[in-house]
Parts: sequence; structure tokens; C-alpha cells
Amino acid sequence: MKEWDEVKEEFEADGSLRDIYVEEVNISEWNSFISAILRSKYRIKFIHGDREISLPEDFGSIKKLQLEEPTTLHIWVTDKTQLNCHFFIESEIELDVSPYDIQDSASYSSLVSFLKWLAALLGKQVKLTHEGMQNQVILSVTN
Repeated sequence: MKEWDEVKEEFEADGSLRDIYVEEVNISEWNSFISAILRSKYRIKFIHGDREISLPEDFGSIKKLQLEEPTTLHIWVTDKTQLNCHFFIESEIELDVSPYDIQDSASYSSLVSFLKWLAALLGKQVKLTHEGMQNQVILSVTN
């Protein structure tokens, strides 16, 4: 696992986000993620349009909500480190994080812990990349 000193330059604020990808997922894996995040230690907030509502228990219900207005799931891995999941497509779990939120070894460690949790949950590789650049991998975590 890369240490903070090896990756801190990757988190210099440049106006873009950093993306987290889990590729080749299916509805069952999405539902596992949703169920696990509801039971996890992480603080969450689910937004539909401009309202906070309870996170639905399955991916299909979230996609139905998106027919009316966009949805975002906010996940705090620390008090100040927020990840965002937008439920874009069925075949990929994508989250983003602002580099402003990852500015020291403690916040980086909390992010890595979440990536490990997600990799273990799904039994899949989890990649941290530059925004929109899935092939520019900063960090890869596998179970």
C-alpha cells in the first residue's frame, strides 16, 4: 500500500476531483454496497433533488427516483472527508472525493480504510484515479 508521502502530490488541489471506481458490478453487488453502507460506521446523507431522504435499500429504487430528480449519497469517512456516490450506471460503482479533503496522512489513511472496506465487501479491485481518467490510477486496492 502506498504511503502518504508517496501520493500526497496526487492530492494537490487542481480544480478536479479524484474518482473511486469499482468496475464490472451487477445489481446484486450494488445492493450489497447499499445494504452494507446503511449498517456501517460511516455517517451518510442521501439527497434526492434538494431534499434529504432515507437511503433506499436497493439500486432499482434509487434509479426510479432518478427519473424525477438526481440523487447523491454523501459518505463521511472522517468528519471532514466526504465521498459522493451518484449512482450513474449499473455496471460501475463510482464515487468522488475532493483533494481538499485529503491533505494529511490521517485523512489519507481513512480514505484507504474505506477503499479496503469496499474491496473486501465486494471482492473486487477498487481504484482511486484522477477525475475522468480511469487509466491514471493513483492507488489500487484488492481484497
